[in-house]
Amino acid sequence: VGAFDKELREELWKNQWTADLKSRGISISDGSDPMDVLSDEGRNSTMISEGLPSDRISLENGAIVNNCLRWPILIDPQMQGIKWLKKKEKDNLDIIQLSQKHWLKTLGNAITNGRSVLIENIGNDLDPTLSTVLSRSVFRRGNVMYLRLGEEE
Repeated sequence: VGAFDKELREELWKNQWTADLKSRGISISDGSDPMDVLSDEGRNSTMISEGLPSDRISLENGAIVNNCLRWPILIDPQMQGIKWLKKKEKDNLDIIQLSQKHWLKTLGNAITNGRSVLIENIGNDLDPTLSTVLSRSVFRRGNVMYLRLGEEE
């Protein structure tokens, strides 16, 4: 939903998703708003204090980033979301570019240590090495979870 403008988001929610929920027998109040589930006043205030703009679309995007199960990809020409993420994750963030030397080692160390990673200036094509990370292709050996990253686990 992230890349959609206000009108398209409203169309999806009001005309498609709401109808789909009702057709599946899931009760939903008239006038329900997904933001009531994804965020609240306190979380919104925190995101704003971390540098996210206070407009509805920015807050929706922030709520999506905070609640998504997959890694978010931000298309951010004004750098507002990037600025917010850098402030939000300032003590737990590694920033890499795929053109840097040893980016894969930095990424592996960040994953091992539970740090957030911001990959800047990706372009149109992703390095195939990232596919296991982006798809969260973890596997278990005994009681330990592994992720194959390049040639390493």
